[in-house]
Amino acid sequence: MIPLTNLSWGFFEILSLLIVFAVGFVVTALILPHLIKFMKRKGFVGHDIHKNSRPAVAESGGFSMVFGIIIALIVLFAFFPVLTNEIVVFIFTVISAGIIGFIDDRLRLRSRTKILLTIFSGGIIFLANFFGFITINSPTIPFLGRLRISIIYPFVVPIIVAIFANTVNMLEGYNGEGSGTCLIAMSFLFVCGFIFNSAQGVIFSVPVIAVLIPFFIYNKFPAKVFPGDVGTLSMGAMISCVMLFGSLEVAALSALLIHIFNSFYVIRSMKGFLESEDIHGSRSDIVLLEDDRIKASEKKDAALTLPRLILARGPLTEPQLTKNFYAITFFCGFFSIFMTLLMLFTKGALSFEEIIVAELIFFVIISMPSAVLLYFFPRIRGIIAIMIILLLFVCIFLIFIDHLILPLQIPDIDLGFVQIPVNVLISLLLTIPGIAAWYYVSIKYFWYEINKMKRNIKSTNK
Repeated sequence: MIPLTNLSWGFFEILSLLIVFAVGFVVTALILPHLIKFMKRKGFVGHDIHKNSRPAVAESGGFSMVFGIIIALIVLFAFFPVLTNEIVVFIFTVISAGIIGFIDDRLRLRSRTKILLTIFSGGIIFLANFFGFITINSPTIPFLGRLRISIIYPFVVPIIVAIFANTVNMLEGYNGEGSGTCLIAMSFLFVCGFIFNSAQGVIFSVPVIAVLIPFFIYNKFPAKVFPGDVGTLSMGAMISCVMLFGSLEVAALSALLIHIFNSFYVIRSMKGFLESEDIHGSRSDIVLLEDDRIKASEKKDAALTLPRLILARGPLTEPQLTKNFYAITFFCGFFSIFMTLLMLFTKGALSFEEIIVAELIFFVIISMPSAVLLYFFPRIRGIIAIMIILLLFVCIFLIFIDHLILPLQIPDIDLGFVQIPVNVLISLLLTIPGIAAWYYVSIKYFWYEINKMKRNIKSTNK
């Protein structure tokens, strides 16, 4: 990661970013109408299953984002040659994810096959780091600092990219859902990049946001185009690149907490990575009513998904449901800023007094928008409460690790080609019971809402 303050910033550099943004936005916006017509002409359409009329909508619209980000990154190279290597890797990572997504759109790959192929996308970053073309730093964790896993971490990178790509893919299904939540998350990562003084975090966020905006305009209700897996996987790859090059791992995990929650629910109930459109029959998480409203399935063996949890309090129209997703994502963005400030404190950029003041100011700033969101979207209150509990647990756990585990004088495990820090390994193992406890609470809340819905339906029918 290059510190943002290490680059000379003036009118020309700011103008350069505005040009990059404009190029990404305009290219994507110009391609989309032609791409929609082309896809319809070739019969590459999907039926909108959340409308009784089941209108045919152009598929694989994510191609527009792939083309848009490539052109924007090429322009970015002209203005910021210091980032040449990262730009090259960024382009090839997104292209590979887009190709895998398009193959899946046409052939419907098995989940395991798709995961393995997306690991290949992350493998491009691994190889570039392995041969010294780019440098991937170990993540900075609040309270712990930069972990001593500089040799191990690059091997984990391909898996991280695959997880992010498939996690974004799993929440897609409603008009504007995936593109809207990713746009909000990326906007907050842009802010986190500024706070963390990450040049790559700020600069690479600009073209990603630029291509997401026009696509969202066409993808929001009523959708004129679907992203397809070419779109969802490439969006996940873009976010992964910004995260890894900008050293914003913790911020990105927080910003995408809504996607992670949904993935946990789906994996738990369906025993694997599945997209919403792959959940059919008795396992379907929702029921489409005659008036196009959507309600949660009452069946016990139906898939556990975030949409089903939100709908447990009653049916909603598709735009109302997606707005609940956006509201949750805004809170995830607030969490990402909170964790980024803690990362600054951990790096020593802020003193204890300064971090207290900074966090207090931050809480004051977000108090009003948070209250407004919770007032207008009461269905998300329990979900946000669980997320806050999780973040508090993580902070307490990290402090525990910092004070009691890391100071232990335990020799590393030497495997010859790599040394494994035992302290870090113990810390990772200790996270398992904590995650299990959080997951138990989360699932209990899920079923509490579902069972309450069933009781309300029974009382209404009497």
